[in-house]
Amino acid sequence: MKLEHFGMAEPGDCRVVFTASAQELEEAIAAEQAGENPPADEEDLMAAAVNRAILTGFSPLYAELVENHKLLPVTDPDFELLAVNRAEGFRAGAQFFCVPPLELGRYTGFVQPIQPRPLRELTIELEINRFHGDEDRAADAAGKQALRERVTRELYAKRCEQGKMLAERELVAQLGNEVKGPLPKQLVAGNYFAEQRQFNLRMQANNINFDQYLKVQGQTVEEFRQQLHADAERKLRSRLGLLLVAGKEHLWPTEAEVATALAAWDVKKQGEKTFPANDARKLRQGMAANRAAKFVVEHSTLTPPPAEPVVEELPR
Repeated sequence: MKLEHFGMAEPGDCRVVFTASAQELEEAIAAEQAGENPPADEEDLMAAAVNRAILTGFSPLYAELVENHKLLPVTDPDFELLAVNRAEGFRAGAQFFCVPPLELGRYTGFVQPIQPRPLRELTIELEINRFHGDEDRAADAAGKQALRERVTRELYAKRCEQGKMLAERELVAQLGNEVKGPLPKQLVAGNYFAEQRQFNLRMQANNINFDQYLKVQGQTVEEFRQQLHADAERKLRSRLGLLLVAGKEHLWPTEAEVATALAAWDVKKQGEKTFPANDARKLRQGMAANRAAKFVVEHSTLTPPPAEPVVEELPR
């Protein structure tokens, strides 16, 4: 494959045009026809062959492009077939996003309180009924009170652990406020729609009506959208910021570590593979981001939760 054009529509928005020869296309067609259940339709066969050719031949071109232009891609390439002719090969385009020029402010010294969710009396009662037998529940008043206090402490300890995990995430999210500079508009928009999809899925899973949600939050539809936009961009800046932290603190994995991770690729966790250079990129960045997040948390402060839980009483 040959590179025909590389440019950026705006900093971080990478556009590539490349070509494949007729021989490369024919080799891909032959491989498709030799596989199980090859496409019978000529158009379907050609489409499958183009996909195969890209996934087997684009990797070296991509790796060279990244190296020569010192890019740090953060998304999978999105391919588009521009022209195809069996006698001449095909021409295709690809778009992917990389880290644009950004300024990283402080990345240590953040403070976040651990805020466990309140316990409800009903939750305590259900826990006692589920895990404690008649003997415990038939105790005298002092015994029943001691059991209730013990169950409450156990539940609160779990809530504190959950609160700690959420607080650590929020510490890392604070990093997003320290990452300054313009981001590619399409990358920001894509992250917003991804956040919107996740929100909709959570609402459906919990059977929550959107109008009821807005009422509880005290928001209008426009205020909700503005908040979601702000949150999505903050998360995006935080993710990019972790890669910048990894660079400053020398937290990037070695090639040997990446190779080991590639050998242990888990489709359920990491999805289907794309092409070698991109698969290695994703694993490399994931390892670096995890190390950077750990660094940020270790060099920041989690303030402890209240000593006693907040217990919401049952309505009388």
